[in-house]
Amino acid sequence: MKQPFHPTIGIIGGGQLGKMLIESAMPWNVQYNVLDPDPSASCKAYAKTFINAGLKDREAIKELAKISDVLTYEIEHVNTEVLLELEKAGKIIIPSPSILQIIQDKNLQKKFYTDNHLPTASYMLVEKKEEWINGLNQIEGEKIVAKLCKGGYDGKGVSICTKKDIEAGNIPFEGPCIIEKFIEGCRELAILVASNGTETITWPSIEMDFDPKLNLVDFLFSPGNVDRAIEEKASEIAIAVIRALNGKGVFAVELFITPQGEILINEIAPRPHNSGHHTIEACITSQYEQLNRILLNLPLGNTDLIKPAVMVNIIGPENLTGDYKLEGLDMAMQIPGFYLHLYKKNETRPGRKMGHYTVLADTLEDAIIKALEIKETLKIVPIG
Repeated sequence: MKQPFHPTIGIIGGGQLGKMLIESAMPWNVQYNVLDPDPSASCKAYAKTFINAGLKDREAIKELAKISDVLTYEIEHVNTEVLLELEKAGKIIIPSPSILQIIQDKNLQKKFYTDNHLPTASYMLVEKKEEWINGLNQIEGEKIVAKLCKGGYDGKGVSICTKKDIEAGNIPFEGPCIIEKFIEGCRELAILVASNGTETITWPSIEMDFDPKLNLVDFLFSPGNVDRAIEEKASEIAIAVIRALNGKGVFAVELFITPQGEILINEIAPRPHNSGHHTIEACITSQYEQLNRILLNLPLGNTDLIKPAVMVNIIGPENLTGDYKLEGLDMAMQIPGFYLHLYKKNETRPGRKMGHYTVLADTLEDAIIKALEIKETLKIVPIG
């Protein structure tokens, strides 16, 4: 006898995003197959079939496609060539690997924005040392942002440096990069967008605060602290870029808000995103349930915010690798509106995302106060 939702979903990548995607549909009895190179991947315990192989392994991806009705991915660094072949042969892949090809390369991504008249910071593509030096003359200000075209992830592959650094020969990366002006005093906003191919909707805005050392989101809150006109314009831009991509799935559009009120696209994630973790408790439909709805060809869900929310990443400390425990959990668990998510990772490493927590409250101010209070006491520490 078939379950109500009988298609089997294949996920390329078995990390925490895949884990939360699976968790969101557990009440529906949906089945998942997972491919990941880590034999202890977060998703392994939840998979109908777990394929332990590299994210670019052609034959392993083909095997996953053969045993799954629809494919998705929870990480960008996958083999798009084989996915394009599979899509051409009729396999449903959401989002399309043609979109992923653009997003995998920051130069192609920036070119897509400019070609489609979408607002983004001006940039230069640089590959050789002399191109770095020449590029500096075309960018205003003393600071620049350098981004590796390919391979960057979770804050890696991004460097804020000065023109003097570059002139002195301190080039942060080997290989092709884009360089752009560093915008002083800008705020970072994310707009989550869902599209099923015919209807496109957004969630309330999310404002992000970044850890300056790790270049990771330290905490975020929703709704963002922006006026209605900025929120509406940001949503319009986010919808416009996903429509230009002919995107189907869930996307996170990261935006800069300049001190002058200009809204610029930074980059896009073609999947559920760290900036949307709070939607699990804070919104009527989470980003994970929404993606499952799209993968299962169900109607889109309502994205309204139930209560203001703050999400804080639980990050592995600099001085600890290996076994760990959570300190301060008893205190956190006594605070109304606190929700903990751990990512089933067996060992901690410096800068590794080990989990997150969300705090809901009647006001955004109260949620922020509670979340930052918890942040002072909830720590990853050695065992013993």
